[in-house]
Amino acid sequence: MELLRALGVMAEPPGPETVRLTTLLGLPGRAREADYTDLFLFQLYPYASVYTSAEGQIGGEARDRVAGFWRALNLEIPAEPDHLSALLGLYAAVADRERHERDDPRRRALHTARHALFWEHLVSWLPVYLSRVEQLGSTIYAAWATLLDATLRDEARTIGEPAALPRHLQEAPSLPEPDAGPDEWMDALLAPARSGIILARADLARCARDLGLGLRAGERRFALRALFEQNATATVGWLATEARTRAAALRARPAPDAAIATWWADRASATADALDTLRSKETVDA
Repeated sequence: MELLRALGVMAEPPGPETVRLTTLLGLPGRAREADYTDLFLFQLYPYASVYTSAEGQIGGEARDRVAGFWRALNLEIPAEPDHLSALLGLYAAVADRERHERDDPRRRALHTARHALFWEHLVSWLPVYLSRVEQLGSTIYAAWATLLDATLRDEARTIGEPAALPRHLQEAPSLPEPDAGPDEWMDALLAPARSGIILARADLARCARDLGLGLRAGERRFALRALFEQNATATVGWLATEARTRAAALRARPAPDAAIATWWADRASATADALDTLRSKETVDA
């Protein structure tokens, strides 16, 4: 459990403790403030609610659900209960309590809580999130993501697979209807639980480069809107290809979290198919 705690600290702003942990974890390079800021504050926010909510934003009902888990364990709810560092620390604490508990009913209750926390609030989103960190992070953070993913997979084998998909995923709304307006589609594309893909600022910049379009500075929504305004058909086609590529990578993921990876892959495939339909409609309308 100390490994999970240490990996959680790496998702916090780098400080003196980070240097020591980097050595202990065998991570390459050094955690730089600029790299941390770009990755965690501008590209891939380390909050469960961003990836499990219908809105794709920090906070809201998804965060409240995580806070309720803290409350159910009679623990003080931190200011950011769904932050990755807080969740990994909580999981390690519950596992420690389970290991040291001598009363059988209480130990079983703690194991049930640990199992639910792991699958509902961690693995429901971390496989797809960490794969993006591996792609977009600097050397040290990419290695951190690989190590955390491997650690979670080992833990999944230890505690066993869930009986059902996480509630976060079961209740995630689907894509809009094909004839929905552009605002509805942008909302869905930028909400990972709806689209099955995580679109970071770096992805939109890559889209602009690939298509020879201008990239608007600012929030992802403004940048995506600008791409649509310049060439909607080409942008939709690029996004469809991207979604299909992400789906294929997720389908290659083996057990023990293959069912969750498949759920994300199915969402990404549905997005690719829907975007292909929209592209055809754009071509006909043009």
